[in-house]
Amino acid sequence: MSKPAAKPAAAGEEKPKSKKMLIIVAAVLVLAIGGGVGFFMMGGKHPEEEEAHAEPAAHPVFVTLDTFTVNLQREEGDQFLQIGLSLKVMDPKLEEEIKANMPEIRSKLLLLLSSKRASELSTPEGKRSLANEIVEETNGVLGAGEPPEEAPAKGKKSKHAAKAKEGVEDVLFTSFIIQ
Repeated sequence: MSKPAAKPAAAGEEKPKSKKMLIIVAAVLVLAIGGGVGFFMMGGKHPEEEEAHAEPAAHPVFVTLDTFTVNLQREEGDQFLQIGLSLKVMDPKLEEEIKANMPEIRSKLLLLLSSKRASELSTPEGKRSLANEIVEETNGVLGAGEPPEEAPAKGKKSKHAAKAKEGVEDVLFTSFIIQ
């Protein structure tokens, strides 16, 4: 008879264990739900993520310039360059600044392009070099790519002085014809 008495006692022991397990599972679920609600109430971001993503990455803006047609420096008779290009900038405000300074930018670029020889521009390296020169000329007109002229207080670095004004990032050729 001791065996049948042992079974109800064992069954009686399982019930308190399952109640304990049920309470533990319920407590874990309540904590998880509370943590999830707290996470979403805080905006769903960890403090480290907020610092890392303080400035969202901007999409580039492409400013298309009118087509340039210039005489190249003489090598073998008269040669012409017809070129279409777009300027890549990261700051949308720069698009308006480029448009406001377009006459000066076009003038500088016409002088630059007309100073070239066809042999210089026919290679990929020549085109890359020309793109870099166009970036420099355009940024020179915009006053970009240089640190601001203001000097910070002695011994202190200004946040603006540490970062130069951003300007044209790249030049993309949309057409390039030497004739």
